[in-house]
Amino acid sequence: MNISGISYFNIQTAGPLAATRQLATSGNPVTSATSYGAPEPAGNDGDIGTYDSFGKLAPISDSFVTSQPNGFEIYMPVRPGFSSNNLALAVTDPAAEPFSSGKTKTEVAEAARKAIDSRYAQMSGNGQPFGYNSHEGKDWYSALGDLDRRALNAMRTDTTGLFSKEEKDMAASIMANQQGLAMGLYAGPIRLAETFVSDPSNHMAVGKAGALWLDKVSYEEKTTSIEWMEQRAATQRLYEHGAEHAGVEPEDLSSGFSFVDMLLQAYKDLEQLGEGYDLKDVPAYQKAFELFANYAPAKQQTASTLYL
Repeated sequence: MNISGISYFNIQTAGPLAATRQLATSGNPVTSATSYGAPEPAGNDGDIGTYDSFGKLAPISDSFVTSQPNGFEIYMPVRPGFSSNNLALAVTDPAAEPFSSGKTKTEVAEAARKAIDSRYAQMSGNGQPFGYNSHEGKDWYSALGDLDRRALNAMRTDTTGLFSKEEKDMAASIMANQQGLAMGLYAGPIRLAETFVSDPSNHMAVGKAGALWLDKVSYEEKTTSIEWMEQRAATQRLYEHGAEHAGVEPEDLSSGFSFVDMLLQAYKDLEQLGEGYDLKDVPAYQKAFELFANYAPAKQQTASTLYL
């Protein structure tokens, strides 16, 4: 799913990865509020929603805030009048919820649908409809620019048909770019590649940065995203490989999830088997997915708290 003007990376493999690059987020991340319509009326006590301090069901709002720039938004170019600040915020703070705060997972997905449709309409109203193959992915970031990482995950893992395959692919690609930038692995316009300083030889640094960053994402993502499981195990193994190569004792970067531990064991078992084998030949691989299936509670559809 490559588009013109974009530099890509592959964080599924254990190839050369860049060292972490840290940028501090300045001040209060909230700058403005945007709304796509009036809040929905409150339902009865049996409805799913966010409750106020008196235990009453509060109305569901489509309002959200736009974060301040943190320096990474330049790698997510948008049309004039649009912003990718909320997408960029995840690079330095993947737990931030400028878009999805106070909403259940289902409500986040519904709000994302409205936000994206509003941006599509804005593009068409300006005389230039959304273009899937836009240069440097500019229309991707313009259409999804209001969303935070939790909202992107709600899109990517939605099973109700609320989003098209292309839209879910866009969300997945942006989430991968967020992770790569957080690890120090460049993803963005080719013309800006030289502005991103990285050290691809420091596998300990990039692996540790990736594992710790992935630990900060929402509990929803950790327990509904197979990609999170795979990436969390892969980054930890990359760190351990780097430590082994450097001849030092690695830190314990355990995630606290049994399915990640099992997948990590599968990677190690595969290494022991040598050439001619793949993960399907390793019993621990299938076991990891069985354990993961036990961590996808239906009640997540009604959870409005971002668990860490």
